[in-house]
Amino acid sequence: MIISVWCRRVTIAVCFCLPVVVLAQTSFPKIDPSKITIARDSFGIPHIFAETDAEVAYGLAWANDEDAFSEAQNLVYIGKGYMARKDGIEGAKTDFFVHSIGARQLVEERYDKDLSPDFKKYLDGFVQGLNAYAASHPEEVKVKAAFPATPKDIVTAYVVTMAALSHAPDYVGDAISGKYDKMPDVLKVDQKPVGSNAFALSSLKTTDGKTYLCINPHMAMDGPLSFYEAQLHSNEGLNIEGAMFQGTGSLAMGVNDDLGWGMTWNFFDRIDAYKLSMDPKRKLYYQFDGQYYKLEKRPVWLKVGLGKNHKIVIPVKKMTYWSKYGCTIKSDKSNNFYSIRFPGNQSIMAGEQLYRMNKAHNYKEFREALRVHAIVLFNVIYADKEDNIFYLEHGTLPERDTTYNWEGLLPGNTSKTLWTQLVPLDSMPHIINPTCGYVYNCNNTPFHSTGVECNEAGCKFPRRMIDERPGDNNRSIRFKEMMDAKNKVSFDDLEKMKFDVTLSRHGKYAESLNNLFALDENKYPDIKDAIHILSTWNRVFDINEYAPTLLFLVLRDAFLKRGCDDQCFVTGITVSDDEWVSDLRTACDTLKARYGTIKVEWGTVHRNIRGNINLPLRGFADMLSPSYPDIKSDKFPLTPSFGDSYIMFASFGKSGLEKLQALEPIGNSLNPNSPHYNDQIALFSKQQLRPLSLKKEDVMKKAEKIYHPL
Repeated sequence: MIISVWCRRVTIAVCFCLPVVVLAQTSFPKIDPSKITIARDSFGIPHIFAETDAEVAYGLAWANDEDAFSEAQNLVYIGKGYMARKDGIEGAKTDFFVHSIGARQLVEERYDKDLSPDFKKYLDGFVQGLNAYAASHPEEVKVKAAFPATPKDIVTAYVVTMAALSHAPDYVGDAISGKYDKMPDVLKVDQKPVGSNAFALSSLKTTDGKTYLCINPHMAMDGPLSFYEAQLHSNEGLNIEGAMFQGTGSLAMGVNDDLGWGMTWNFFDRIDAYKLSMDPKRKLYYQFDGQYYKLEKRPVWLKVGLGKNHKIVIPVKKMTYWSKYGCTIKSDKSNNFYSIRFPGNQSIMAGEQLYRMNKAHNYKEFREALRVHAIVLFNVIYADKEDNIFYLEHGTLPERDTTYNWEGLLPGNTSKTLWTQLVPLDSMPHIINPTCGYVYNCNNTPFHSTGVECNEAGCKFPRRMIDERPGDNNRSIRFKEMMDAKNKVSFDDLEKMKFDVTLSRHGKYAESLNNLFALDENKYPDIKDAIHILSTWNRVFDINEYAPTLLFLVLRDAFLKRGCDDQCFVTGITVSDDEWVSDLRTACDTLKARYGTIKVEWGTVHRNIRGNINLPLRGFADMLSPSYPDIKSDKFPLTPSFGDSYIMFASFGKSGLEKLQALEPIGNSLNPNSPHYNDQIALFSKQQLRPLSLKKEDVMKKAEKIYHPL
């Protein structure tokens, strides 16, 4: 059984039909929605105002459900283990995974004692809003039996999210499928083009003496990993605008009156797999430190929906196990047992950490929020009105015995491989207020996060424990090139840097293309024109250029032949002149067959399409303004499923936030019938941002719709 992954393009939903949806019973007071105001601006962004945080959470759930209930409700299904009721066998794989990692059991054990009363109240408000929307829109509910939702359902979904971010579904799936029976030295997972940029500049580097922040995640354009923008404003200290994943209760990144932060994907190793040493005489007994212990059996009945709309439910019994290492799986191809250990299923505090980050109003409060230490990954780039900036390689890195090879399959018979502590955040690579005046991360190595002379000033943790897989990519090299070219940077300069679509001439990836750009036109007369186009190109992926179209087709073949992923944008690729020539000939033949010429502008084949909007699109993979078309598809035009997914710029003065702009490159709604499904594509094409204000009077004055949820 191969396990579906939520955080990496899994379908997160479950379905079973009952006639009614009822509201949940709650230990907190029932929220009066008439006390909550939702003000929608001209782009449909909800600005939610209420007296309490819990009321704001109710409004956030309601607004998000209006725009994306098809995705938002899925968190309930995954939390309840109802995926199989909606998606049949495919959903059963996810339900099995959720059970195997002990997500719900962990929540049941820790909910009452770990979460703070104020976060529980906030979470309860969010769930009340979710249930109210489901009750008033029963036709949109996919699994009526799943409602009323409970706060524990949402917390369970957070645990599963942290597990999926840790690649646990891949590890569990590989253990089941028998991949580990071959004792691999390196355990590999499928890396999709997840990325992001984030930059912070102090007054030392800015022309006006202000502090700047750029937030720019690169994730999915649609579905559960797309971003939803909102402003949250209460009289209990919330006043923040930013982005969250669909259906979650707190913003993952954003800006308030005093500070802001962005997050970027990082790559350190946060999960391990162990082969257990089983007793040959006694079933289910495994050896540990010279003694034998019996595996704990954890059976699960998967309720699999069959037939039309999966209304027929068939119970299927599956077995998982638990060892001293945690989640334990039996291979389908042998009698081997494997344990999967990772911090992501050892805490239920990820949602609370985000809530604390949302509520922070100074450097100290924000650092304390980070010390909750439950979010398993993401670099943090931070800026505030006190002119503080910092970069932190954030996440849950196990404290391991370095005498073992932690990249491969580990012996599951010794306490020496059973880590129990995490590396403290203060010991992770970090830079605080460098004299160079800026910090950045573009999914590159954590040891290059500011100017050369300031790098590693705070990186005290041994490099051997940090996976330096990212190295330096085109985005990090280009940003560094542009920063080094300027003594001081203006706000407009920073915006132009973010929208840059230039391929650097430096770095291993760029250098590995040099022999392609240097091919001799006279030696290959049949593709002379194509060689000339590439060799004279300015390396800018703009819509009116011919070279990007040729280069995409050439690189597509080169990458597919070598099984390349995003790492090739760091390491480069080794391609002979003869191979480049062959791939370039194929590219020319493809363009002639489709368009009758090799001179096809990039904007002709590379399009931003959503609904009735179809516009040319700049950029390419690993640009500062990126776009990732599917290289396995022969379908034209090329439309990215990953790329620029949210953009926010902020400027802080000593009195607080002075300038705020944002953009979602497509739109804030997942509803194809909404006018806000695609109403920001044109702005993105023009590289224009929406001006924002966190002041209620400004928002209300310009709002196009003001109302209360039900």
